[in-house]
Order: sequence, then structure tokens, then C-alpha cells
Amino acid sequence: MISKTLISFFISASVLLTNTFAEDSSAFRFLATGDLPYSPEQHISYVQLLEQSEQEDFTFLMHVGDIKAQSSPCTDERFRQISDLFEKYPKPVVYTPGDNEWTDCHGVGADPVERLAKIRELFFQHKSVLRLAKLNTVHQSDHPEAAEYIENYRFTKAGVLFIVAHVCGSGNNRRIDDPPSMREFEARNQANLAFLKESFSVALENRVPGVALVIHANPDFENGKNEGFRDILAALRGFLGKYQQPVVCIHGDSHYFRIDKPFRDEDGTRYLHFTRMEVFGAPTVAGVIVNVDPADPQVFSYRPYYIDKN
Repeated sequence: MISKTLISFFISASVLLTNTFAEDSSAFRFLATGDLPYSPEQHISYVQLLEQSEQEDFTFLMHVGDIKAQSSPCTDERFRQISDLFEKYPKPVVYTPGDNEWTDCHGVGADPVERLAKIRELFFQHKSVLRLAKLNTVHQSDHPEAAEYIENYRFTKAGVLFIVAHVCGSGNNRRIDDPPSMREFEARNQANLAFLKESFSVALENRVPGVALVIHANPDFENGKNEGFRDILAALRGFLGKYQQPVVCIHGDSHYFRIDKPFRDEDGTRYLHFTRMEVFGAPTVAGVIVNVDPADPQVFSYRPYYIDKN
């Protein structure tokens, strides 16, 4: 259960973040990727994609998780291969962990909780890897009571609020047959809910022109029957009922590039101001250009980004 002290911290963070909305409102764009590379061949292609993108005017790179195949070893060496790639990229990297990095590591003989700790260390505690400070991110871990959840963060650009929450595939690590996993899930789920509640309040209080929620998992917006995602979807419904500006959820997990409106309220009415954008995933090595323009009534627009074969 989230303590009153932690809630007080979130309220204080909201006040601090309010001052960041009086910034340049110029349109910008970024490159969204995820669920790759899964093989040495895909790694080569992904490097090629990133090197090509360096010539573009992207504000940052986004990777929505799954930096390796589920069946490949969950080794420090593999993690560092990707963290080095991110560190060399000339722009900040907005990253959230996927299930293949840690949740599913029990399938290759590793401890998921220990692997999650290593992901947090290599990608988030080593500030030079993602360089999120350049985006003026506010992290849930800024308070001692939430110090573990360094991977939950938010930032604004052109007044648009980006919320990055650790919601991953494989049921969000809700494994009822494994007590350590259940303890991890329950604690992180409560932390996620507190972070989302506070972040949604920031959006409402500051009347931001748009919100981007970045997660790894495909939470099944159509049916919402997976227990690992029900609380998150309920929180999102509560927000969408109050906030009428464009909201996009950018995620991966099911490796199917799509832009649609699958989410409905409890009465079955479709949220027309909510869009799901899922990135490409292995074996397709490609990205999605996301244009963000607060002056556009839709705020967000999307275009596939491929490796130039010429």
C-alpha cells in the first residue's frame, strides 16, 4: 500500500513539474522502436537503422522494451551490448523494460527479480546510457520510499506530457504459481498506479495539449481480461473520462504495427480521443516516426520509418 508520505511526494512533484509547461511549444518528432533486436542479424540491421536515423532531426529515440529474444540468455553481456548501443546514440533514449529482459528469464535459468535489478542498474542508474536528464525527466524514485522504481518517469516537450510506466508483457509478471513474482508484481503494480494517478493529475491541472503513455505490454485494450493489466486499464479509463485532449499509448509486445482506437469505456463507448500505436517488432527491423505538434488538434501523427536500401 502506498504511504501518505509517498503520496505527499507525488503532490510536491506535481507542483514542481507545473513550471516546466511554460516552454517552447514548437513541433518536434521522435523515432519509436521496440521488440528488437532478437538475433545477430537483426542487431546489425538495428544498428543500421539507428545510424541512418542520426541524420534526422529526431529529438529522441524511443525503445518500448524487449531488447532480446525470449529464448536467448539473460546475460550481463547481452544487456551491455544494447546499453552500449543506446549510450552511443547522439540523442536521449526513452526506454522502458520489456518482459524478455527479466520477466521471462526464468525460462533460460535466470532469476527474473535479480535480472530486473541489473536492468535498472545498467540502463537507469548509469545516467550516461539513456541521458534522460536532457529531457528533464521526473522519476518516481526521486523519493526514498519509491527508490526502487527508477524506470517510472515523465517529462514534457512542447507542453505535451510523456508518461513512461513499467508495464510489461507476459501478464506484467503476475505469475500466481511463483510467490516471488507475485510479490514483485503486487508492489510494482501499486507503485505504477500511484505514479499514473499523480501523472494524470499533472496533465489535468496543467491542461496539457496531449499525453503519451509509454509501456511495453499490449494490455489487451479490446477485452481487458488479463489480471496483470486490469488495474492499469481502470486507471486509464478514469483519466480518459476526465481528460478530453488526445492521448496515445505507445507500446510493443505483440510485434504488429498498428494505429487504432480499440479502447472503450465500461458502457462500451469507444474513446475517440484515445489512440493505440504499436511499434514494429522482430523480425521486422523498422521504426515509427511520431510527429508531435501541440498546435494540431490531433497533436500526434505517425509514419513508418524503414532502412534505406539504396
